[in-house]
Amino acid sequence: MKLSDLLDSFQDELKSLYTSEEIDYIFFWLAEKILDTPEYKLKLALYEDWGKVDEYKLDFDLKLGELKAHRPIQYVIGETEFYGLKFFVNENVLIPRPETEELIEWILQDHPNFEGKILDVGTGSGCIPITLKTKLTQAEIHALDFSEDALKMAEINAGYHQTDIQFHPIDFLNFEANSLPKFDLIVSNPPYIADFEKNSMNETVLEFEPHSALFVPDHDPLIFYRKIAEFAQTNLNTNGEIYVEINQELGSETKDLFSTYFQNVVIKKDISQNDRMIKCSNLL
Repeated sequence: MKLSDLLDSFQDELKSLYTSEEIDYIFFWLAEKILDTPEYKLKLALYEDWGKVDEYKLDFDLKLGELKAHRPIQYVIGETEFYGLKFFVNENVLIPRPETEELIEWILQDHPNFEGKILDVGTGSGCIPITLKTKLTQAEIHALDFSEDALKMAEINAGYHQTDIQFHPIDFLNFEANSLPKFDLIVSNPPYIADFEKNSMNETVLEFEPHSALFVPDHDPLIFYRKIAEFAQTNLNTNGEIYVEINQELGSETKDLFSTYFQNVVIKKDISQNDRMIKCSNLL
């Protein structure tokens, strides 16, 4: 059987869900994992009869079925890439987004040699603290999440990258701030999508990604930012800073909230020119 036959099948079965280019990308990413062969070799052998393709056809068929059911390719494979690093993922953690890479980049540009204490609020897969630790090796990094299943995945990723992260099973909206030390930098990509926005979201996100990592109540969409700002009053050192990812539709509202706690609040746009990040400094 030829690998091109499988590719044609993927193109036909998934054309209602993805563009042709997206299907190509998904197929070769999947084929690399199933056949344990680099993409360039797969493309060179695309039209050749290859016994290995027959041997693993059932694996391709099963994965195709998952994709047709709208399961994201990252969950199908069990991993994704973030800031050039591999991270293991499953339905217990949010799939890291490119916008969060921009948040990381902002921090690293501002603090290329940071050696203080960092806290990541709502760590999920651990992509933020682990990436920061690989770059800021002298920093002491803590991360919290209320989901023990998410923390298990974060710990697996931390072990894979041989990074020392102190993980805390904490419900950030309901805990005593004095149970944690003071920090020099607080970072977070918290839930910020209002419930009413579900109607406009992709089915793969709604059916498979953890809603607790995405959605907040319509009546209080800034609930996590308020808690972060309040937490900073007691647990952020005098010269400390906060970096957060935000809802692009609530940039000015989020800035106004933080401005009641900080003298300096800056909004930064992402590569698509959407309000995406905020940095806060100088506690009032």
